[in-house]
Amino acid sequence: MKQLFKRILLPLFALMLAGPFTGNAAHHSLLNNDTVRYDNNGTLIVNTTPLCKNVIGFNGTTPVEIYIKNGKVQKIVALPNEETPSFFQRAAVILKSWEGKKVSDAAKLKVDAVSGATYSSNALIQNVQTGLNYAQQNAKRLGVTKSSFYPVLITTLGLALLLCIVHFLIQKFRKK
Repeated sequence: MKQLFKRILLPLFALMLAGPFTGNAAHHSLLNNDTVRYDNNGTLIVNTTPLCKNVIGFNGTTPVEIYIKNGKVQKIVALPNEETPSFFQRAAVILKSWEGKKVSDAAKLKVDAVSGATYSSNALIQNVQTGLNYAQQNAKRLGVTKSSFYPVLITTLGLALLLCIVHFLIQKFRKK
């Protein structure tokens, strides 16, 4: 049993302890900025405010937040801006164009500007495209893909460790 512990359990335990410090380091450093965050449901939210400081609509910047879950765009929300409300509302209709699409498909999508609100529309389009490209370029670190190998690995290792502990306890009580 001591050999089992030395050869199997100890390395498994070490891997489980090291996982949160090594595997997620890049993930956490990437999330320590104003560009991305996760909500309580695990939805990734890309904020284009820092990415699109130079993208100007009619009266100023038109940042958005892009909500991504399971590799798909869930919704896009316009953030506060200085655009004329009546024109901006007409332009904001285009934000639904990307919803429900895979990030890779949404990033390639060509959306036309709304006539009469061209400046606002073009700024929104550029914000969305920039945000989606950011998500694509950082997909592995952000967890944009449909599944992640890391949680599966941790779960498997945890189950293996639990089984070994149970086996050890059963053997210990049988000897008594």
